Amino acid sequence: MSQDFLDPEILADFFVEAKEHLETIEPNLLELEKAPDNLGLLNEIFRPMHSLKGASGFLGLNRINGLAHKAENILDELRQGSMRVTGGIMDLILSATDALRTMVDNLESSGVEGDVDTAPIIARIEAALAGTLDGGDAPQVSPTANTAALDGPAAVDPYVGKVSAAKPQADEVVSEPQPASQAVNTESVAMTASFHPLPDPDFDDAPYGLSTVGEGHLADFLEEAAEIIENLNRCLLALEGSPDDSEEMINDTFRYFHNLKGNSGIIGFKELNSLTHEAETLLNKVRKGDMECSQGLIDLLLSSVDLIEELVGKVDVETNRVTPMDTSVMAQLLQKVTEEGNVAAVAEALAAIKGEHHVPAGVAAPSVPPAREPEKPVSVDAGTGAVSPSDYDPEDVTLFLQTIHQQLQSAATALIMLREDAGQPDIVDGLFRTFQTIQNSAGYMGLAEIKEYSARTVGLVDQGRKSNIDFSLMLDILDQEFSILKDMLLKAMADISGEPVPDPTSDLVAAKGKPAVKPAAKPAPVAPKAPPKPAPPVRPEPSFEDEPDDAVAVMAVPQTRPAGPSEPVSKPARPAAKAPMSNASSIVASGAGAAAAAQQAKPKASSTIRVDHHKLDHLMNVIGELIINRNRYAMLARALEDGHEDVHVVAQQLTETTYAMARISDDLQDTIMKVRMVPVQTVFSRFPRLVRDLSRKSGKQVELIMEGEETEFDKSVVEEIGDPLVHLVRNAVDHGLEDEEERIKAGKKPKGHVWLRAYHKGNSVAIEVEDDGRGIDPEKLKQVAIRKGVITAEEANAMDDREALDLIFAPGFSSAEKVTDISGRGVGMDVVKTNIKNLKGSVNTQSEVGKGTKLTLTLPLTLAIIDALMVQVAGETFAIPLDAVSETTKIETVKLSDVNNRKAVTLRGEVLGVIELAELLDLPQSMDERDVLPMVVIHDNDRRLGLVVDRLLERQEIVIKPLGQYLNNFNLKGLSGATIMGDGSVVLILDPHEIYSLSTQLGRKEAAAPALPGGK
Repeated sequence: MSQDFLDPEILADFFVEAKEHLETIEPNLLELEKAPDNLGLLNEIFRPMHSLKGASGFLGLNRINGLAHKAENILDELRQGSMRVTGGIMDLILSATDALRTMVDNLESSGVEGDVDTAPIIARIEAALAGTLDGGDAPQVSPTANTAALDGPAAVDPYVGKVSAAKPQADEVVSEPQPASQAVNTESVAMTASFHPLPDPDFDDAPYGLSTVGEGHLADFLEEAAEIIENLNRCLLALEGSPDDSEEMINDTFRYFHNLKGNSGIIGFKELNSLTHEAETLLNKVRKGDMECSQGLIDLLLSSVDLIEELVGKVDVETNRVTPMDTSVMAQLLQKVTEEGNVAAVAEALAAIKGEHHVPAGVAAPSVPPAREPEKPVSVDAGTGAVSPSDYDPEDVTLFLQTIHQQLQSAATALIMLREDAGQPDIVDGLFRTFQTIQNSAGYMGLAEIKEYSARTVGLVDQGRKSNIDFSLMLDILDQEFSILKDMLLKAMADISGEPVPDPTSDLVAAKGKPAVKPAAKPAPVAPKAPPKPAPPVRPEPSFEDEPDDAVAVMAVPQTRPAGPSEPVSKPARPAAKAPMSNASSIVASGAGAAAAAQQAKPKASSTIRVDHHKLDHLMNVIGELIINRNRYAMLARALEDGHEDVHVVAQQLTETTYAMARISDDLQDTIMKVRMVPVQTVFSRFPRLVRDLSRKSGKQVELIMEGEETEFDKSVVEEIGDPLVHLVRNAVDHGLEDEEERIKAGKKPKGHVWLRAYHKGNSVAIEVEDDGRGIDPEKLKQVAIRKGVITAEEANAMDDREALDLIFAPGFSSAEKVTDISGRGVGMDVVKTNIKNLKGSVNTQSEVGKGTKLTLTLPLTLAIIDALMVQVAGETFAIPLDAVSETTKIETVKLSDVNNRKAVTLRGEVLGVIELAELLDLPQSMDERDVLPMVVIHDNDRRLGLVVDRLLERQEIVIKPLGQYLNNFNLKGLSGATIMGDGSVVLILDPHEIYSLSTQLGRKEAAAPALPGGK
């Protein structure tokens, strides 16, 4: 992969770390050859190889990642005792290390990994893992031999070093011997065609605490997790749409899973960490080309993302605890596909989880990558980048070497003491000061990279000591950070002094009897779960949970899969037991039901918002002006008290200061409003996945077209419009769009379209949901409404088409001929109208039979402050939102006429209905007593109405306040809220949409009488 598409700073860090890892591995390999039983050395080799694999995978360096992964596998076998250290094995790992170094050097110098042929090395490693290197088959092992091997010496291949009896099956009745020659390679496991995932019988659903570092850590985790889940859905849907151009999307998806795995590991979220690890492992095979990105694979990963989203929703921020869920069934599905490379193997179980009956399309079997060209001779430059000792003052060098020597010993001693007792604050404080000294010393010597790395370590220790978590949870990652920092320092010290520098902590490690990094558990035979029927011996993938994953903290307690009760295991064993599919289906079905219920629940509103720092800078400037103006007021007050200034001079200055304060407050308000604005894309992003699932469930071809995603709303509005839009989009797909056959008969394209648009509309924002389906028949709506008792036949006859379309918002109303699991139960549209009304917005419906339907939501930019026109009616003051005011005018009473039993006036060629606002609000009326009538013309979408008032007051900016629960119980019509004026009085805010509806209803009730009778 070319580095042209990678961040240069990240690449520079990778080059430094990769070389340090390789320089750590090679000398330790040579030492290991002399002391093959030294488990500490094996761990010291495994850790940098694992880190190199993780870093290269994160950057999408597939060839380096693939070779490092294979080398890691064989190192893990050596750690677990399944293989013996031999000269041949050492040669094989050293050849892999040489190839890795060459590719890293090539990437740094030319931007590509080069023509290094890694295929032969990988083939030899796989052969060694299978026990068949150089064509020799691994010895056959009978049950008797297995038992005997526990007491006697194990047979070892002289070159491969494979222990024949490394994995005895304890307490297991084996019906037939399993020859090793039938075993598959390390990337796949032979299993039966019928796969039945089994839930974890030892699963504990008791809530447990999460390990957070510092205040707000958990909230930050949930924010980032929600963003990652959103990105995962987006990437997977993009992969589904264009699988041929998918390399970048696959890498992005892999990184999202990887980041979520790391984040969940830091806080100890075991279930999430385990599930994302399995998904990441599966995607890694896709990235390497071992598996095809198929429809079935995307279905599986989307199901995993759904479960991840549900897991994240189980976290309680207030208590820092999580209610766990059993994710073992999904994890087994991911493992199975990873091993066999075929989604068809888990189709039945996946369909059970999703509640479907169809079988996802299978995935092509993994193909062997084509052999590369023979490796070209490459001269490997050590490339240490050493600095000449003459560049430093000799006294500075001596002081630096002594200081670092002492600090490394101090840090190692502190970590050892904290391993014994982590509750020693003095030791923790000392460790903090030690890393701080290393940071300062590196900065003095100009070692910028070491200074930056040690600063991160200082921050980590500081967070740990200031929080209330158990510091023992920090030790694994601190061991890794210290080991990496020590390697960097020793290399720098050697470069500066011009000679190798011994490790000052080696004596401490030897005295303690264990390396600084916590060693892996003592190798023990891995026994699969006792099954009713034996399964072939399986070598699981290396258990990476036992080691730090890249630079991610290992605070998580890895989720261990249940093993046989009689045998302790050193790493998770995959369940081999099988149960009837009905049992698993019932369990996953109940989980799916819980997931559905969780989706129906209102999602937690985000408590944070991202703000451009330029806006914050401007806000600080405005605050500065505000303080200056405040001081000016204090100065004027003193001048009046002391009598140093004439009153008229002070009054003039006071007026100027007030004008300045008005300008500053306007600027402050505008800036705060801009800070609160977020793009509607945060809401729209959920709908591609929703439409995709609805399309597949309904069997219709549907394309979602989104426009105006950059349109900004107030954050409080964005948080509330998600649920209404979900109802509208579901109805558009289920009710609005015809099936394929019906569309073809109507002369339409087989694929239906749903548009989701957002745009500014004056001082409001509009969102449209439109489809090109069958449309809504107003006459049919009237008939259904009469049949269901929503309206009477007389009311239906008096309705026009627009009013008939509004019937869809009546509670319990549904024109669906059948009820599906998508819609049709008569709930939802009334909820939409209620929610939009609560947002001070309105809904408008437009439809044409055979052409389609468009629903437009008109919403305020903000729910906090609006412009309003103040009017007076019967001695009371009311506020009308200025967005709904078309114009104000005065009309003469003699120009009024009766049209359909209602008062009307011809205004610039338009017949405009007129009604007295006092009549709608049941207040004393005075229209007939006046000759000239002040009138406010309001609009409800494209409908207009003239409201007669007593007086037109001024335009004001008002702060919206809710009416409160008590007043809401009275179901007050025509009111949307209240505001407090400068004199402390309360003014009610009118709802223009409801005012128009009230006028329509009043006209129907007074069909036999004049619309505006005189008198009070």
